[in-house]
Amino acid sequence: MTMRPTRVCFLNPFGYELFDPATRASRVFGGAEVQLYYLATALAALEKFSVSMIVESANLRHQQVVEGVKMIPVRPEPPALARLRDRIPIPSLRYLSAMRTADADIYLQRGGAVQTGDVALHCRVARRRFVFMAAHDWDCDHHHRGGSQYLAGTYYVAGLHRADLVYAQSQFQQDQLQRHHHTSSAVQRTVYPAAPVSSPDEREHVLWVGRCVDWKRPMAFLDLAEARPDVPFMMACAPYEGAHDLYVSVAARADLMPNVEFLGFVPFAATDDLFRNARVIVNTSTVEGFPNTFVQAARVATPVLSLEVDPDRVLETGGFGACADGNPATLAEQLDQMLDNATWRRHSANALDYFRTTHDLETILPAFARSLEDLCRS
Repeated sequence: MTMRPTRVCFLNPFGYELFDPATRASRVFGGAEVQLYYLATALAALEKFSVSMIVESANLRHQQVVEGVKMIPVRPEPPALARLRDRIPIPSLRYLSAMRTADADIYLQRGGAVQTGDVALHCRVARRRFVFMAAHDWDCDHHHRGGSQYLAGTYYVAGLHRADLVYAQSQFQQDQLQRHHHTSSAVQRTVYPAAPVSSPDEREHVLWVGRCVDWKRPMAFLDLAEARPDVPFMMACAPYEGAHDLYVSVAARADLMPNVEFLGFVPFAATDDLFRNARVIVNTSTVEGFPNTFVQAARVATPVLSLEVDPDRVLETGGFGACADGNPATLAEQLDQMLDNATWRRHSANALDYFRTTHDLETILPAFARSLEDLCRS
């Protein structure tokens, strides 16, 4: 008897642009959406799985199949309702209906949000399995229950507790989930497919990539560039809803610096060349999950410098970069060291080794697929 495929539905509201770059997402997407894209398309290529994805789109009218994944479109919610749901956990009828349409065995959602509660609600009523994936360190403590978001955060936590399988991005997140929520989890590393590597002669700029939000501290990158006017810096800094003034300020300051090329928003597909041709990438965030930029850099043998974030001390143990532990002066010194050719070559080789053993999609996928099959059978 032929076994039917395991039906997996990914909830990825802002991820359709990754399938169709000509279509701009209703909001700027980040690493969570990228990870769901890679995992969904990789699973869809396996005969044992049938994969669907719920995406927000005002134009998609049918359940078309793209890269093996069936798209289930949901019309974007009115902005006023979306803002209200950030505070009051009103279940989304549009998403609940889309989940019924998907009729999956397993529903997978990434990142702490009101939607976590909605997916848990659907799975409990429909008696289906729910997999939650942490996307940020804030998903693992009580950050989401702060201030005016207490009710929405409580709904998220209730959904987290209802998940049948929880994935953390790091050992730190795994510990935090246990400490704050008494929730067991497995570590699922960020994944990317392998990519071509550029020669050292093609690499020039110091790179920053991210959304223009306060906690990513784009101004700290410009401080670093100001201290090294002899070095070319490049900034792919996407504007973000609710942070318009910061974006204007960053763009204006960068425009006055002759050694800084400010790119603004760059489509995801075009960022590969930025990482491939970078001498080093710099992360200035105060807090992250496991930065996708670390993995994007490592897979093309580009070293990483971080002002404050180093999950599980991977830069140190992997030997492909350094963390300044929050000290801008230390970060500047580390950049000077990384610009030395011998130092750079050593860290570059370590970066590629680290990627191949820890984050290569082809290497990680079998265990991930097996965990979903086991969950469905249990």
